[in-house]
Amino acid sequence: MMALTAVLSTTPAMAQDSAQASEPSGDGDIIVTASRREQRVTDLPFNISAYGGEQIERANISSVASLTRQVPNFNIVDAGARTAAAQIPIIRGLNASQTSTNAARYFQSPVGFYSGNAPVTGSLPLYDISRVEVLRGPQGTLYGAGSLSGAVRVVPTDPKLGEVSGSVTGSVGKLSHSKDPSYAFGGIVNLPVGDTIAIRLVARQEHQGGFIDTRDVLKRQGDSYITGVPVLANTADVANSPAVYFTEKDYNYADTTFARAAIRWEPSDDFSVGLAYNFAKSKGVGGNIDNDSFGGGPSPLDPRIQLEPTGEYERSVPMLEPWNRRTELASLDASYDLGFATVSATVAYGKTRGRSSNDSTVSLLGSPYGFFYTGAPANPRAVIPVANNDRDQSWTEELRIVSKEGGFIDYTAGVFLQQQKRRIDLVVYAPGAGEQSFAAGGSRTPIYQGYFGLPDATYIPTLADGTAYSQITHQKFREVSFFGDVTLNLSDNWSVTGGARVFKQKFSSNLNSFSTLFAPPGSPEVDGVGVQSRSSSNATKGTDQIFKVNTSYKLSGGGQVYATFSQGFRRGGANAFSTPADNPIIFEPAQLLTYKPDRTNNFEVGIKGSMSRIYYSLSAFYVDWKNPQIDLQTPFNLFPVVVNGSKAESKGFELELSGPIAVDGLSFNLGLAYARARLSEDFGLPAGDGGGSEVPNAIRGAKGDQLPGAPDWSGAGSLTYRHAAGKGEMTYNLGFDFRSGTWNQLRSQSTNTPASKQSGYIMFNGSIGYAIDDWNIELYGTNLLDKRAVYTANLRTLNSIATLGNWGNAYSVSRPREVGIRLSKSW
Repeated sequence: MMALTAVLSTTPAMAQDSAQASEPSGDGDIIVTASRREQRVTDLPFNISAYGGEQIERANISSVASLTRQVPNFNIVDAGARTAAAQIPIIRGLNASQTSTNAARYFQSPVGFYSGNAPVTGSLPLYDISRVEVLRGPQGTLYGAGSLSGAVRVVPTDPKLGEVSGSVTGSVGKLSHSKDPSYAFGGIVNLPVGDTIAIRLVARQEHQGGFIDTRDVLKRQGDSYITGVPVLANTADVANSPAVYFTEKDYNYADTTFARAAIRWEPSDDFSVGLAYNFAKSKGVGGNIDNDSFGGGPSPLDPRIQLEPTGEYERSVPMLEPWNRRTELASLDASYDLGFATVSATVAYGKTRGRSSNDSTVSLLGSPYGFFYTGAPANPRAVIPVANNDRDQSWTEELRIVSKEGGFIDYTAGVFLQQQKRRIDLVVYAPGAGEQSFAAGGSRTPIYQGYFGLPDATYIPTLADGTAYSQITHQKFREVSFFGDVTLNLSDNWSVTGGARVFKQKFSSNLNSFSTLFAPPGSPEVDGVGVQSRSSSNATKGTDQIFKVNTSYKLSGGGQVYATFSQGFRRGGANAFSTPADNPIIFEPAQLLTYKPDRTNNFEVGIKGSMSRIYYSLSAFYVDWKNPQIDLQTPFNLFPVVVNGSKAESKGFELELSGPIAVDGLSFNLGLAYARARLSEDFGLPAGDGGGSEVPNAIRGAKGDQLPGAPDWSGAGSLTYRHAAGKGEMTYNLGFDFRSGTWNQLRSQSTNTPASKQSGYIMFNGSIGYAIDDWNIELYGTNLLDKRAVYTANLRTLNSIATLGNWGNAYSVSRPREVGIRLSKSW
């Protein structure tokens, strides 16, 4: 466990770091090389925090989501590894979208993520890390359009020349409320090849034990939880037979495999080349989601079945939800020291692919057109799986020049190119619905013909695999940008920096969809079923620029004061859906077809330094956010779209303290942050109602609404005590982290999607370790008080069926207490 400990340069190193100097020096300061210049963090006039690899391992952190719980004013709503593509990183409260969703986001992340010098596409674990740099505030001039509110740079450990070294690590933990243990094991090998080449190989396997019990799951034919038809309790009665149910204990497990291979070639002190390949694969079932609000009673699907009430870490849901994700990242870094400056180049290719399934029975049953999927009368074995699949690949190239430090002028300049392709699939199934509804007396007439006068028994047409609706979205993005900054060292104490980025972007989106439910007469047939197909596309392009200005003054005693104005920018884009010209009933207004870029203006002042070996940093900020992008589903038709609000703002402060205390071997870390993030202006947008009409202001926000997932207060801290014990050393660590209350979405967003506020929480973690020679053994505990913290909630929506009650509520919760042991050996 650790809190904020240091501040780094805001200039990112886009060449391979020449050193990995991230451990504290004698006065508690951290030495960094973020711009190929070894500097103490107290000498750098920016609000950026650094975490060393040893700190990360000691805190049992293996993902960015777990890291955020230790970083005030940095938050991710964590529903488990299955939501990696849907998580929104929130720095200084800048987020206007619903915090939890099952599908990949359709907009660009507000925070830029880098592994070394390469932008990350997908999700990579934190293992064999030299340090992590968290840059708060817009970083648009040097990090680009993907850093609207900040940037995070994970710096892996480089291969070390002339050294044979390595380590092996293993851990096992007991999770409360679970019989499923957690465990991890991994190894690192560093090998020299002659005097100028080194290779580093890394591998790790992790299993996160499940702790959610799910019941009332429908048994399905075959192994598929997507297309499998529910098993009949009475095979002779297709129309009315109940389903066969079962319970699954501790079902929400996650397995992650990670590997990294890196080569470093350094033929001279002036020239170096680095090549790295990262691979990560995760799979599991379900997420960290429960429902303690359902009181039980007759099943909304089949009143003959009585459902038991659910409690903490329990959920009643008709299906299991398997998922998997694969991420790859390859990068090539080269740098050459010209004497007066260093020229560096980075080429990177990243791709990720995720497949997940989720149950949408409740949300679609609760909609005005739920009978389209369940029939009239309703199917007693109704289950409506949704497959959410995404693919993302990105190719980036960057060339930059960074001057040597120490003259009157310091400068950075470069060019950046990116090409990105994304595909997001959403497929809705109703397996077995066609056979059941026809057996119940439904006509083979498509539902579309009876939309305004449904027959007593409605037949549900689906494809052979149960598909009822499908939409496939293709996105393409291209950017060319030029960036740079110049620092004038006006005196030994006073410097002024100005920076800018100019970019040209092009974005397009195309949606292809089909439905078996609304096919008009004479429509083409697939599997003998009429299908309505449609395609829509849109595109945007433009050129823009953003700026940064910073000034700092060094104080006597090693401190300094600084002031910064910086801008962030996120690309605009295009939505794709049916308009009135495509479909007179299921449509959205043309006003929603495109969304604008959003922009942040950040004003910040701060003071930082070191006094009596105590590191301190205090900053105050105000962020003005124009046209905030909001990722959501339209309130009636449930089309995924991105829209713009009007204005929002965030204002607050961040405080960091760390260093030794009076007793020898005792030290502390403390971080405290406040960010009041709110809409600062009303907005309202229309939406289709699913019945051929348009509803004004169906999507809206009100001035003063707290931004989703953004706590006003956040903090973390720890105490660490070290002392000699025999021939080794004992280390004791106790830490905490807390967040105040958050909303799951804009409070006024829609009457059909009720907002809810989650209470704040505080959690404690600790460890006791003993190190001797090259061995280290450690007892660790996370969430020591076994706190069930609710990060966000998805409440039932569009509830036209009163018997649904709270059955479909879903709460994303923290992992329970875990106590375990970790053993490592290095050489």
